[in-house]
Amino acid sequence: MAEPIQLSILLTTHSKPEHFEQLLNNCLALRSEKIEIVVINDGSDRKITQFTETTISKSNNDRVFLFEHDEPVGRGLSLNEAIIQATGQLFWAPLRADRLNESLLIESIRRFKSDPTAFWTLDYSLPENPLDWITAAEEGELPDDSCLLWNRKILKASNLFFNPFLNCLQGAELAMRLVEKNVWHQTDPFFVIADDQSPLAEPGDIMEFLQTAFRLFPRPEIRDQILARLKNLNTPSSGTATENDVLLQARQFLDKGDAKRSLELVSRFLRKNPDHHEANYIKISSLEKLRRHVEAAELKHELQKKANATQTQAELFLQQQNEMKTAKKEKKVSLSVVIPTTGLGKSLLESCILKLEEVADPETTELIVVDNASIDDTFDYLEQLQKENFMQINVVTNKTNRGFGASINQGIDAASAPHILIIHNDVHITKQTINPLLNAFEESPDIVLAAPMIDSTDNNTQKKNGPSNNDIIKTDFVDSCCFMIKKDLDIRFDEEYQLCNYEMEDFCMQIIESGKSPAVAKNASADHLRNGTTSAMGLNLAPQCKWINKDRYHKKWNLTDEYVIPGQGSHPDRFEQLGPPDNPLNPDQEWVNTIQEYLTSEVKTEILRNSWSERELITIVSTLLIADERELLRTLEDRLDELKLAPALLLLFVQYYFSKNIYSRCKHYIDKANGTHPIFDLYRLKIMVADKELEEAGPLLTKMLNEFPASPDLFHLAGDLYRQSGDEGEAKSFYAMANQMDPFRFHTDHAAFEINH
Repeated sequence: MAEPIQLSILLTTHSKPEHFEQLLNNCLALRSEKIEIVVINDGSDRKITQFTETTISKSNNDRVFLFEHDEPVGRGLSLNEAIIQATGQLFWAPLRADRLNESLLIESIRRFKSDPTAFWTLDYSLPENPLDWITAAEEGELPDDSCLLWNRKILKASNLFFNPFLNCLQGAELAMRLVEKNVWHQTDPFFVIADDQSPLAEPGDIMEFLQTAFRLFPRPEIRDQILARLKNLNTPSSGTATENDVLLQARQFLDKGDAKRSLELVSRFLRKNPDHHEANYIKISSLEKLRRHVEAAELKHELQKKANATQTQAELFLQQQNEMKTAKKEKKVSLSVVIPTTGLGKSLLESCILKLEEVADPETTELIVVDNASIDDTFDYLEQLQKENFMQINVVTNKTNRGFGASINQGIDAASAPHILIIHNDVHITKQTINPLLNAFEESPDIVLAAPMIDSTDNNTQKKNGPSNNDIIKTDFVDSCCFMIKKDLDIRFDEEYQLCNYEMEDFCMQIIESGKSPAVAKNASADHLRNGTTSAMGLNLAPQCKWINKDRYHKKWNLTDEYVIPGQGSHPDRFEQLGPPDNPLNPDQEWVNTIQEYLTSEVKTEILRNSWSERELITIVSTLLIADERELLRTLEDRLDELKLAPALLLLFVQYYFSKNIYSRCKHYIDKANGTHPIFDLYRLKIMVADKELEEAGPLLTKMLNEFPASPDLFHLAGDLYRQSGDEGEAKSFYAMANQMDPFRFHTDHAAFEINH
């Protein structure tokens, strides 16, 4: 027996074509028998009609119903027809729903079907006062139909219709009619809500909103205000005085240091005047004062693109002529230098480029900078270098930090010279860098990568003043901070690794597997400031990134040992010989199974009854902790209280208990750590945020951001704090910055699907 329909999804062809096509595909992919889809093709063009019919036919979905109009009648009438055809208790009429999440949708249906609520708004608050509805419609602050879900079981049939005289915001107008006499709730969405989800109403729609409000609210004082608004709506205005007043007020707020109020004012103005030059630059200044540098940089990009698009043909012709003349004078480029940068890396990048300028020939060197979503004024600095055509610079800009490997691949692909020098932004090359590395390739045809000696590295082969009898040493690994390759090398970095670990080991392994070799040139040198960029990003606050990459690297190259516990020796000795997994936070199931099979009742009894040395006890406890043997672990933990534990073990305990929401045990081990590493402050802060201790969390967050001003972990926690305080705009801004700095762990849809503690 088929399950009864609980949700009807009403789709009309009034969405933008790309949104409608995505919606239809996503909805047809839903597997639940509780959902039906009603599609109204409102006299759309041949392309959409053909797409709709073909897609529905291919889906073989017996819960989709298509109705077609020969001539368009409008979205309001189409939705009213769809309501009549629909059978579900709940209905949803989306125009756009990016990354529709079926599991969250099913959970919403489960919660809503027995809830006596008339309708729900997804991630939107509705206005409280009658006239505020009109203002919200004018300023694009009302949800579009996608963000409203209706309960026909509660709603009276006489009220359940969409206004056929509106061009947009049919759902918002229905909500305004229902809100006074029905219960509604705001809830989490089951799809990603885009920034442009709220449309700006046209004057005709504003007129319809005013007329609806006039009928709904009979109080004389409100009706007088509505009539006055209707009169003003019909009266032409110059617009100049209003424009000047708004921009003057925005500038005044900015001058007084109130960048937030300035941004609110100018953003509203730009919704109606998107190309207004002065307003855009007030917005950029406001964003930069609020430390939202990435948004400001993107806006500058857009303005520059528009400016370039308006150049006259004569200017373009002259520009092309000048470029041709310059090209004739230039020598052939013989070296490409690739420098990735991110976060707050401008000062490091400037210093790096100054050192490069001292030793490289500007006429034969091409500089390629890959800007991985910097959040300082790196964009302005690079823009100035481009204007000066400094070292024939080519800038590659990423909206999110794609990681070292991906950025180097972009640089290699953009390079035009036969040799490519790749350096971190915290490296200073010297007169003994470029030529000795070039010469290393002459030593042997097998050498396809050459690296210098450096003053700060964990790679013993590259340490300065190290013993060596050879000028060129073939090796299996070099430090990623500075190396040179040939352009024709057909090997690229694996972009699946998370930030900053094991990408270079993998790259060198690919070279070796191809029958070639990396090498170190002992007569080449470079200076490495080390961790300049990663320190600001606080990557030492996220050791799990390294563990994940290590695990991936070992599995990819079959370097993981077989998990076997020796047959002889004491229990801790056997655990030591087995060794820990590559990722202690997410150990291989095979490793866990090996431990669990070993821990028979007899072995557990022996472990509990025996007296162990400090080393043996820590070995046993570490193993039990990673294997999640909680019962046995908890019994042994008390023996650790008098011991001084290493920070690495304390961190494992903190992470273990935090993942189980046992914050009292977390705090116990954080206190034992006694500030030995800033990661313990991070977990203290996470607990404060989880417990919604806003007053205590704020100062600690500020302190940590001063130390790690580009940390994605801290940005995300800042977003949580702002969300808890009710400032959704700031919350989403910080969530976006976390994504920009580390898209591997913090996804763009994270904020939309956030579950509050």
